[in-house]
Amino acid sequence: MRLLSGLLALSAILAIQVTGAQAQDAPTVKVDVKDMKVQQQQSPQISASNVTDKRWRPKNWLEVDLAFEAKKANLPGDRNPFIESLEVKFYVALNKTDAAGKYILLTATTTFLNVMSKEVSHGMVFAPPQALSRLLEKPEFATADAKAWGVEINHNGQLVGGFSSQGGKFWETGADKFSVTDGVLLPKAKTPFSVLWGDYDLESKQ
Repeated sequence: MRLLSGLLALSAILAIQVTGAQAQDAPTVKVDVKDMKVQQQQSPQISASNVTDKRWRPKNWLEVDLAFEAKKANLPGDRNPFIESLEVKFYVALNKTDAAGKYILLTATTTFLNVMSKEVSHGMVFAPPQALSRLLEKPEFATADAKAWGVEINHNGQLVGGFSSQGGKFWETGADKFSVTDGVLLPKAKTPFSVLWGDYDLESKQ
């Protein structure tokens, strides 16, 4: 009887410890994706004084505009409404196959900074015209050249949100169907759009 009582007490202690560890490991942030738009966006024409003007024709960029709402858990002593950073991995499948018959999948990981909790935020990335023309083997990108898109959002190494235009993680379930191309999608700060739209979208880590 004493042995049984001891085992039951030990089991109860272990259960409490496991529950406590699980609680500590639970995500402290949850992200709800509101919208994700993938479309063409022409190069902005920005004029400046005291420089020689150049004649050029605007081309089509691929623009990704991710809208999401992040929410922090109510932790004791934490009254800061901001989330220091969120890591977002973008996936954009082009409606084009390579020589092996695999669809071209653009990927990029961007860290967005100073995200306000319980407020809709926007994160943006872009793909330049020349790279798109090379991959698509055509003069110019159009919105219809994007076949599917999605994101995975992480905080402190934990998956806290995501989205897929196809339902499910198409980039994993059909991994053998894709040819992954990293480095084509760029953060806004590395594009001609860097000075546009004020506080519409989040700052990203360089």
